[in-house]
Amino acid sequence: MGHWKDLGPLGKALKMKKKILLIDDSPFFLTALSDFLAKDFLVEKANSGEMAIEMLTMHDQDRTGHAGSFDLVITDLEMQGKTGFDVAQFVKHKNRKMKFTPVILLTGKNITKEEAREYGCATCLPKTNLQKILSMVKILFPG
Repeated sequence: MGHWKDLGPLGKALKMKKKILLIDDSPFFLTALSDFLAKDFLVEKANSGEMAIEMLTMHDQDRTGHAGSFDLVITDLEMQGKTGFDVAQFVKHKNRKMKFTPVILLTGKNITKEEAREYGCATCLPKTNLQKILSMVKILFPG
């Protein structure tokens, strides 16, 4: 196969960084994880479940095409108001464009992967293990 530019628009899409929506009500953790992921990915931040759902709704209503959608959602479980489970349920059941988008749930609680999957999450990871989070993102989006 030739250079990515030889593929025209498809090549440009392949070259583009994946877009992640990162959700956490802790300003410290939101900034730390965003800075950690921003080296390899485009990161948009939401400081609440409500803000995230609003952002997802705007992307869902965007009629210009798939370019505005997120490739991955990473959300904290425990937040005031809408929780990470609420966000995952919204992505899977209410957001037409993104219903197949993986959602990674972050928490300090003892949640099983099966319980997380019941709510539509791809997996559940410890919130404080930045390296494990980055490893999972890279498994989802290799090179």
